[in-house]
Amino acid sequence: MKILRLHVLLLLTLAAYVLSTKATTQFTLDSARIPNPLMMTLKVEGVDRDALVYAPSKHPRARAPLILAFHGGGDNAKHFSIAGFQDAWPEAVVVYVQALERNPGRGDTSFQNADPSVTNSDLKFVDAVIDQMRTMYAVDDSKIFAAGFSNGARFVYLLWATRSKTFAAFASVAGTIAPAVQLKEPKPFIAVGGREDHNVEFKQQMESIEVVRKLNFATEAGEPCGKECTLYKSSRNTPVITIIHSGGHLYPSFATDSIVSFFSFTSLKHR
Repeated sequence: MKILRLHVLLLLTLAAYVLSTKATTQFTLDSARIPNPLMMTLKVEGVDRDALVYAPSKHPRARAPLILAFHGGGDNAKHFSIAGFQDAWPEAVVVYVQALERNPGRGDTSFQNADPSVTNSDLKFVDAVIDQMRTMYAVDDSKIFAAGFSNGARFVYLLWATRSKTFAAFASVAGTIAPAVQLKEPKPFIAVGGREDHNVEFKQQMESIEVVRKLNFATEAGEPCGKECTLYKSSRNTPVITIIHSGGHLYPSFATDSIVSFFSFTSLKHR
C-alpha cells in the first residue's frame, strides 16, 4: 500500500507538469513478426552488441514512448529486466541495454560512463539502438527516456551530458556524475538513493543531485511528494524529484513505478 500511495502522490503532484499533446497517427505493431521480448544484436565498430527489447504490450493512443534502461556493473540486460519497466508502462517500447565485459570471460560488464568523447563505443551503441527502434516501432521522439542503476546510472549522466537533445528526462538509482562529465542543458530528473549505500557513496550521490538542482533552476525548498519523496519545482519546467530510502546499494522495488510516473509527465516540448 505504501508503494501505491507513493505512485498516486507522484501522479497528483506532477499533474502541474502535464504538457498538452496533439493526436497523431495510431501506433501499430505486427506482434506476429517480432518476438517479445527480442534479444537484438547490432554491430558497432565491428563488435556485436546486444539489447533486450520489449515491444508495447498495450497499444498506445499515438506514438510510443521509448525507455532505455542500463544495468549495474557485473550485471546483464536479461537480469535487469526484472526491474519491470515493460510492465509499469505497457504502452512503451523498453530496451535493456547490455554492457560489454571489460575483461572477456570474467563477467565484469560495465558501461564507459566517464568518457564523453566521440570515440566512446557505448554512446555509439545507444545511438544505433535508438535508430533501430525508430525503424521497428512508431517511437515518439519527444518521449525518449534513460534510466540506470549504479554503473548504468553514471552512464545515464553521461548520456545527459552528450545526448541531451535526444532524451526527454533522466532517472538515476544509486548514481553519481563522473568528474569528466559536464551537464549543460536542464532536463527533468528523478534520483533514488540509499542513505546506507557505501558502494556508491551516498554523499557523492547527493552532491550530484545538488549539481542537477542548480542546473535545473530547482534550488528552492522541496515539497513532500510521498514517503521519502521530495519534489523540487523548477522555473524552467525541469523539476527534480529525490526519493531517499534508508537502505544500501540496491534497486528498490518501488523505483520503477516512481520513475515511470515521473517520465509519464515529461516530454521534450518544454524546450
